[in-house]
Amino acid sequence: MLRALAVSLVTLAVILGPCAPVAHAAEGAATVETEPAPNPAELCRQPSPNSPPPSSGEDSAAEASLVEMINQRRQQAGASPVQMDETLRQAALLHAQLMVTNHGLEHQFPGEPSLIHRISDASALSLDRAAENIVDASCPRSADATLMHSPPHRANLLDARFNVVGVAAIWTQGRLYVVQDFGQALPKNSTQDTASVVAKAVRDVRASAGLPELNQFTPEDLDNAACEMAKGDHPAAHMIAAGYTNRKVITYTQSRPEVLPNSAQSALKSPDVRGFAIGSCYARNAAHPSGIYWVAIVVE
Repeated sequence: MLRALAVSLVTLAVILGPCAPVAHAAEGAATVETEPAPNPAELCRQPSPNSPPPSSGEDSAAEASLVEMINQRRQQAGASPVQMDETLRQAALLHAQLMVTNHGLEHQFPGEPSLIHRISDASALSLDRAAENIVDASCPRSADATLMHSPPHRANLLDARFNVVGVAAIWTQGRLYVVQDFGQALPKNSTQDTASVVAKAVRDVRASAGLPELNQFTPEDLDNAACEMAKGDHPAAHMIAAGYTNRKVITYTQSRPEVLPNSAQSALKSPDVRGFAIGSCYARNAAHPSGIYWVAIVVE
């Protein structure tokens, strides 16, 4: 009998204070009309262009086939394809090996890190969102069909926000154990690029309020101060404010640094503001294992 489980984990951005990761089922994913539930034996009797599956061990042909099927499903639903990422595949493979060893389907075995920590241990990707599907089946087609006939699995498969995937498939005792790790990978900005996207957001806020552009100044130590916040895992404005007398300091963490917190927008909309400076640091820590931007905006 085919079995499947799914979980979606989302790390929420932190704005002006700590926020714990939140886990919940995928929401708002695209859906497609599906055919009646498949007959596994019938699916696995269909001809396959791949070579016969191995009796045991990892099956790279099955992995490639499953990625192809994922993208076919996404195309039918109007979602962009996901790219196979080797580091995500490695994370998925380690978990698939544990499923084989334990002869069962679980998202986290005793002593195993959580999904987001497993991914961050294997991958340098900056992820805003991650999800995992697991299933054991009698062939790749059966695994794909089973996942598509389960609403939470289908939601992960068709989630338009995901752009990368790692798929692992291992045969044991005539069963194919499959792990699909999805992610929403974000570009990693340099310190200079981060300052540029945040400065544009500042200009947009001023323009939306009908106010003139501000002068931007560049303190030498503001980026270092942002990195010190990251080390302490606490975006405390007072840590920076001491070095900027008579200036307002707004600090925040974000996976998308151009998304300004309300406190920054309010300060920037003041007609009395004359200039601003930006400091930033991209860092990983226990609270943000896949990385996040620590940003400080000083206004005068």
